Amino acid sequence: MFDLLYKFCGVCLIRGLRMVFENPWGINTYLKQNVFLQQPSIIDTDRSIRGDFRTKPTAYWFLNCVPTFGLTEQPTPRHLVKTHDELKKAPKAGLCSEERSMISPDYARNFICDFILGKEQVGTQLSIF
Repeated sequence: MFDLLYKFCGVCLIRGLRMVFENPWGINTYLKQNVFLQQPSIIDTDRSIRGDFRTKPTAYWFLNCVPTFGLTEQPTPRHLVKTHDELKKAPKAGLCSEERSMISPDYARNFICDFILGKEQVGTQLSIF
């Protein structure tokens, strides 16, 4: 899979195609432990701040584009946030379960507005940080 990702990124860079991709950014993730094209553009250390039901750190790479930086705070109530141990296991070793791979619709919307469109949403609180 790493070879395919590397080739795909090469095609995007050569042809000038804009791409954003994500990968978990835990302690032992492959892209964190090995040399890649570039460091991640953004590392979201707690996705539940933007409305996701997971806190897992996630890295995002922006190729041929630059992220905007906004902060749409939509904290997920703690009783809805699932820990790693509460999630369903994958059916086969080496794979992730579907539940572990999901991103909530709220998080997706907030991420797109904050980092891709640079659009402030109605009802958001501006921050001086």
